[in-house]
Amino acid sequence: MPDTSEIMLPRVSPLRDVAVQGRFGASRGVPGVSFSVRHPLSIVTVIARAGQGAATGAALKPYAAQWAGPDQYFVLAEGRGEGALYRELKAALAGIASVSDQSHGRVVIRICGPKARAVLAKGTPVDLHPDHFPVGKSAMTQMAHVGVHLTRIGEDSYDLSVFRGFSESFWEWITEQAEEFGYQVT
Repeated sequence: MPDTSEIMLPRVSPLRDVAVQGRFGASRGVPGVSFSVRHPLSIVTVIARAGQGAATGAALKPYAAQWAGPDQYFVLAEGRGEGALYRELKAALAGIASVSDQSHGRVVIRICGPKARAVLAKGTPVDLHPDHFPVGKSAMTQMAHVGVHLTRIGEDSYDLSVFRGFSESFWEWITEQAEEFGYQVT
């Protein structure tokens, strides 16, 4: 029997037929927000083992790690080969943390623009004011009954990570919330 441990399925975005490029919603002026799907993207969940939180945090400093709970992180990378980030983190964190590849199981939607915070405020109780939610901060929340990992990545930019199976209904909901401001899909 052939070794199938390294066989990975190609990443196909579940939003490839839904996130259609163009301008939608209110047509006056420039769009208030823009949406894009970050794809393909390597995503690995890291959970520190008991008593290893500080060591795990230190080991993740060279990576784009986002808080996902006490001693838990999402590590994201673009332009990596299939399973490469997972294998690298598994080796780097051996004995101090557990890792799980989420690249096929999660979808990251980026929302940017002057009305991004207003759109997100329609669905989350997280205080998104810059004094309370600075660039780099993450939160686990719910929007439209969907679990969302929310990260502020810039002045008016946020990444929303959702489970793949909920991504299409979440996309429909979030774009509907943006209609009053007008939105662009890139």
